[in-house]
Amino acid sequence: MILPSYTRLIRFGKVCGRQQSPYSSLFLDRTFFTLPSFSSGSEPNLQTYKVTKRVNVTPEQMFNVVSNVSKYHEFVPFVEKSSITKKDPKSDLPVEGVLRVGWQQFDEEFTSKIHCVLNERVAVKSLTILLFNSLNTEWNFKEMKSSHIKEPSCEVELNLKYSFKNPLYNAISSMFSDQVTKIMIKAFEQRAIESKLKDKFKTRDVKFNKI
Repeated sequence: MILPSYTRLIRFGKVCGRQQSPYSSLFLDRTFFTLPSFSSGSEPNLQTYKVTKRVNVTPEQMFNVVSNVSKYHEFVPFVEKSSITKKDPKSDLPVEGVLRVGWQQFDEEFTSKIHCVLNERVAVKSLTILLFNSLNTEWNFKEMKSSHIKEPSCEVELNLKYSFKNPLYNAISSMFSDQVTKIMIKAFEQRAIESKLKDKFKTRDVKFNKI
């Protein structure tokens, strides 16, 4: 059975309520991968969430992590398979991706349209939605400058809009979606910081070898 039961959704809501469990964010993982561009419609039961956070990486570094859908299975909770199926021939940026998400008896594959603005924005539109009327996610990145902080940083904004076809799921998800949105940002932030540190070590190795 593909659709999670009422009991499983309740359990999942409780799991996501634990801050010490950053890898229990199945619900938001689904939402990020399937998203159309935002529009001001009068869709019933539409839920919206917005989280803004300053992170110690550049907009470029954060953009590279979010737009590289093919690597999601390496760090995003419950993503078992991820790939980029189409790229823009001019920019080489992804325009379509496929994700397989699994959790207990739930197992579903998503095909999504991806729209990228280099180092500024990543948005996705789902082409296969079984549980939702709509599912929208948008990431925005803005450079932050400060005379007191030398390290580069950026403001990351994550917008989430969705509506389940089943009103019961809408009611249950509203209990934990805000917290899960924050968990999602944290997962991508950690990945970006790890990438930044790897780049630093590579630069140091190159300089050492030249000596």
